Amino acid sequence: MPSPRHDTTDRDRVLDATDLVSLVGESVALRQKGREHVGLCPFHEDHRPSFSVITHKGHAFYHCFSCQASGNAIDFMVKYHKMEFIEALRFLAQRAGIELRPRQGDHGHSGNGQAVSALRRANEAALRFFVRCLADPSLGGASANALAARGMEPAMIERFGLGAAPAAGDALVAHVERLAANQRAGGDDGLEPDAIRAAFESAGLLRSRGGRLVDGFRNRVMFPIHDEIGRCVAFGARAIDPEDQPKYLNSPESPIFHKSRSLYGIHLAKRAIIDSRTAIITEGYTDVIACHRAGIENAVATLGTALTRDHARILQRLCDSVVLLFDGDAAGQRAADRALEVFFAAPIDVRICTLPDQLDPDELLRQPGGRARFDAAIAASQDALVHLVGRFRGELTERSGMSARQRTIQAMVSKLASLGLAGLDGLRRRMVIDSIASAAGVPTSEIEAELARSTVRVRTDGTAVADAVSDAPIAEATTALARAEREFVGLLLAWPVLAASRIDTVDGDSLPISEFMIPASFTDAPAARVYRPVFERMEAASAFNVQDVLAEFDDDIGKAFVTTLFRTAQERHPDEPKAREGLVAAARALEWTRRRHALSEPAFVSTPEALAERIALIRAAGPRPSALARRIDS
Repeated sequence: MPSPRHDTTDRDRVLDATDLVSLVGESVALRQKGREHVGLCPFHEDHRPSFSVITHKGHAFYHCFSCQASGNAIDFMVKYHKMEFIEALRFLAQRAGIELRPRQGDHGHSGNGQAVSALRRANEAALRFFVRCLADPSLGGASANALAARGMEPAMIERFGLGAAPAAGDALVAHVERLAANQRAGGDDGLEPDAIRAAFESAGLLRSRGGRLVDGFRNRVMFPIHDEIGRCVAFGARAIDPEDQPKYLNSPESPIFHKSRSLYGIHLAKRAIIDSRTAIITEGYTDVIACHRAGIENAVATLGTALTRDHARILQRLCDSVVLLFDGDAAGQRAADRALEVFFAAPIDVRICTLPDQLDPDELLRQPGGRARFDAAIAASQDALVHLVGRFRGELTERSGMSARQRTIQAMVSKLASLGLAGLDGLRRRMVIDSIASAAGVPTSEIEAELARSTVRVRTDGTAVADAVSDAPIAEATTALARAEREFVGLLLAWPVLAASRIDTVDGDSLPISEFMIPASFTDAPAARVYRPVFERMEAASAFNVQDVLAEFDDDIGKAFVTTLFRTAQERHPDEPKAREGLVAAARALEWTRRRHALSEPAFVSTPEALAERIALIRAAGPRPSALARRIDS
């Protein structure tokens, strides 16, 4: 990546000194495969390892064969950890023990980058301030007593960087003023005094009240929140006085802090999570610290919020299994249910654990034999699917009437569809469906049929479209007909010139593509959704390209599906002649599979008159398979 401020000497020295496998391995669980290391891509929703770190042949770079993300160590820090180039260079230089050559007047940031850098410096400065206050009895005595009452040892206080916000309400203000004064006296960090104050305000560390600045946190124990590489990005503050509400107060969201993407303790737990291939998710800061104190270092916590899909994405890169450690009360059960929804479609095993006697980890681990009881509870944790089916079976037991049971089954299948059941890998999908069918006491084919009705809705014009949520991946084509439909659409995306082709059917007809295949003829809903804008442009004799089709989609999953069809077709058919051959082959496959499908489907009609009308339509269509399919679809 070019930089106008540093020549390539510094950059090359840093890159040569950086072990890329080690660097990436701190954020992605990698396994060696031949001379490469592979893992789940951190830059997109990866369900099968498509990300490689390549270090042989004298080069070191990463590449994703799915989303095409690639680069060197600096690129990784810039793209994944959201650093600017100079910030990434300095971070890696410090990591490798390399001293960069200083440049006069070069502060490495401009515009938004400077604001982000100022936020980071404000949080780091506040962290040092809070730590010093905790060690000062006059400023942090109340916080120190509160921590001692919880049995918090000095080693854990130091490990997690705990601190104290003084009760006075202006101690941090005075500290920030001293920092600004030092800057005026010749500080060299490139920040103006006003920018220093603004950064502390943006971070929620200072607030304006009555025309003056006051401390954002007062009389609280301070828990610094770090990102994956150990940078302090925010704080959690616990009240000391029971009268102070709320009990826990977090920093406001900022360009460097998002609660939905942050996990408390991740910087300390990440290595243990990768090594053990398991993450334990607790409900609070002190629970995490208690686990680490007991040697259970793969524990993290959410920040007072429900688990999110971003949390799931972070963890699935690091491990294969997640244990959700929740209280056994109603609130804990609701949290467990929400977590199941988040992790349901993720390629990760999820287990639910309730500790004995409704104790929290801190309480249990302090008891004699507490660690053994904790480990036993983790070992006995229940698979999420078993938990889900158990709840479903209980609901069915409570409903004796046939209609009530039917509604319960339909509601469960609809919920699973919204969570992305259709997009699960084949074996996992089958296990879920079999479990639900067994609990409901109905054939799996009935659950499959209900799932199809829940996942796909039919528009008034007959176009089938997916009703999947935007985070649910597109399911793989599981039938020959669906595969042929996707191949057909992909070829038109990759080679729009083929839209002018005519299809010679097996019965001797020569049909334009728009007559050979209409959107309502598709059985694969995602392919039908992509084909609709292509069909409309072919009908209007209008030119199109893949960008035109992408513009029709406002969800990332749909866009990704379009580009996947496009890239797959280009890879399989790299030139126009091969593409034409592929289109003919796909059309032939469509014709024969549609014919078999149409002739094997029973015609459900309600009256003799309707049956006679359907027979007349089929006879009028003649023996041509393409015409037959269109008539049946209509």
